[in-house]
Amino acid sequence: MSEHRRILSHALIGAVTLSVLATVLFFVFNTGLARASSTSNSVIDAEAAGPLSFAFIGLITFVAIIFFTGTDRGEGLRSELNGAPRGALTLFIRDPLIGLMSIAPLFGLFFSAAALLWRSFATAPGTPGTVWGDLTSSPLPFFALFAATIASTNFGLALAGLTVAVRSRVRLALTLVCADVVLGIGVGALFAWFSAASTVVTAAAALPLAMISVVALVGARRLAASSLGADGHLSARARRRGPTPPPYDALERGETVLLMIGNRIPRGQEFLLATATRVVHARTRTAGPTEILDEAAPNQLIEASTRIDHGHTTVVVRFHDRPAMRLLRADTEEASEFAHRLTVLARSGILPD
Repeated sequence: MSEHRRILSHALIGAVTLSVLATVLFFVFNTGLARASSTSNSVIDAEAAGPLSFAFIGLITFVAIIFFTGTDRGEGLRSELNGAPRGALTLFIRDPLIGLMSIAPLFGLFFSAAALLWRSFATAPGTPGTVWGDLTSSPLPFFALFAATIASTNFGLALAGLTVAVRSRVRLALTLVCADVVLGIGVGALFAWFSAASTVVTAAAALPLAMISVVALVGARRLAASSLGADGHLSARARRRGPTPPPYDALERGETVLLMIGNRIPRGQEFLLATATRVVHARTRTAGPTEILDEAAPNQLIEASTRIDHGHTTVVVRFHDRPAMRLLRADTEEASEFAHRLTVLARSGILPD
């Protein structure tokens, strides 16, 4: 599966799952089944169903990065230790920009469509002239909500990208993670206000914010990539800021990683790295620099494949006139993609998208 398709798959599953959850919450509020508290007999008024459901949209889209956790291929443990949201390192540095930019429109489309469904069954119709009141009678409220959702998602992702950019400063990174949650609550309150606000005012505010959020997201991605080059080598700024993290300390200065995969062994994690000048089998250590276990020249490379050993996936890289390299306990999907791309690179000299 390509990186773009993988991101789209995550975004689509996230958008569908969360919009279904929001729909369930709406109908709970709308039918009067929700109580003000576990000890209270008072029921949340059905008029609050719209604003509360909009608040959920604002909150969950702003913290959408949580749905992309666990996607770091061989990076999860390190990004977690460095304070960046797990999954954000791959999403902002190694995945294609078009995939990252497609997340917000998907979330916006599904949540806006869900809101149309809610309005059709709403017990309290809402005030005419507001987003909630006009949602099924005019296309403008739909597009206003769509734009607001895009803005919320992109700004939340941009904050995650900024966290990746400063991940070497753990306290600052963790502060930004906490800020993401706090701001998400604030965005949820803003969306609740949107539901009762003038449609024209909401659209006039949401459309520019959506455009600004695109710029913010692209900027955050560039900042994240500048801290660790998108093609895998540390930038000059990152080198000045501190020691090179493993496994990149195994590279020569200026050497660029074309492909990389790590296994699932936290202590003594092993990596396969393909650069323009060599293929490297390396192992990180608790203390000291990364250990190079084996290396070969690119012209020796034949192909890469995967196999199952004792229930775990193994990556096998074969060479001319020398033993193969093996990476045990790799993620099955990542291993398959790595093997395919390395084989194409070996046979054609071109790295596939």
